[in-house]
Amino acid sequence: MSIDRNIREVRDEFPILKYKTYMNSAAHGPTLKRVWNAVREYWSFRMNEDLDVRQPDAKGAAAELIHASREEVCWCTRVTQGFNMISSMMDLKRGENIVVTDLGYPSNVFVWLPLREMGVEIRRIENREGRIETSDFEKVIDDKTRVVSLSHIEWTSGLRYDMRSIADIAHEHGALVVDDAYQAVGPIDVNVHDDGVDFLLVGSEKWLCSPAFAGIFYIKKSLIDDFEPTYRFYKQVEEAFVNDPPWVHPDSDNMASYDKPLYPTADKFYRGCVAESAVWGFNAAMEYFNELGGANREEKVLKISGYLIDRLRELGLKVYTPLEHKERGVLVTYTTGRHELDINSYQALKDESIIVALRYQKGVGGIRVSTHFFNTEDDIDRLIEVQKRMLA
Repeated sequence: MSIDRNIREVRDEFPILKYKTYMNSAAHGPTLKRVWNAVREYWSFRMNEDLDVRQPDAKGAAAELIHASREEVCWCTRVTQGFNMISSMMDLKRGENIVVTDLGYPSNVFVWLPLREMGVEIRRIENREGRIETSDFEKVIDDKTRVVSLSHIEWTSGLRYDMRSIADIAHEHGALVVDDAYQAVGPIDVNVHDDGVDFLLVGSEKWLCSPAFAGIFYIKKSLIDDFEPTYRFYKQVEEAFVNDPPWVHPDSDNMASYDKPLYPTADKFYRGCVAESAVWGFNAAMEYFNELGGANREEKVLKISGYLIDRLRELGLKVYTPLEHKERGVLVTYTTGRHELDINSYQALKDESIIVALRYQKGVGGIRVSTHFFNTEDDIDRLIEVQKRMLA
């Protein structure tokens, strides 16, 4: 589906666009109408206990979205929970190390910090003007590296990593790669098998324009048998729920019925903490994103973010986001050069109902503009006119 040729219909899916120029999906995406309708349908189903209602194949939609198999995905409440699921399963030893970056979102660094008390080293790659190269990973990953934990796209600079190359380097040394893809999945066509990552995490609230507290936990199929969940949830037991649940049988037993092998899929790691209503809404969004097509979404967002970068450079502003398509995602961060003017510009944009964000980390940041596939050049031009006035 061509998004540009159908832009009016696409924009009609997002009610907020009728009264705001919304470019803040890196923080939280505007909710789709069909998501709202799906959540209402769920509550109607629950209120009426209508067992004939078709329940959504959300797992299938999630697998399609990231080009995985159904067996490789389960739910998590949010990316932070996914990181805790992974870190709790890792049997790390003194002298081993974990590689992170100084641009990474706090959740994909903070979770590893307690391991320092066990003698595990946290190796942090430092950015240079918002840039980190693949060669920087090559310099720090060694045979004692157990995990490389990074963001597919950095949340302040918009830098996009060559995940395949980094995964290849990590695997040469026996390390696993955890991909925090929160700033990538949705606008970018992420393919977990092509990227070669071992784990991938993404939440629902940002670019996927859904309610909070639903997310995808991906684990490579070949690794499922290598790990055991540290959090036990009785519905992880495959045989107990193959047909009917145990409690409909007279011989149901709270030990014998569940003292059996767990699912041989990602479901063995599911903690049972995601609300069904959130899954119904999340499914509606994922079905829509799949309908649009990954390549179409990525083409549109790279085009519109490129237009923004060009307009910002015309004003002489410093843009931290790389220019090359393969090196950037879709969020664009720029600065006026003065923190106070960045703040005033952000406020001026907000006063004009142009919704962006103010974000900084490790010397990189300023005004962050999250251009999604529903944004247009007119949206960018509105932002540029306000920013131009602030510079005068």
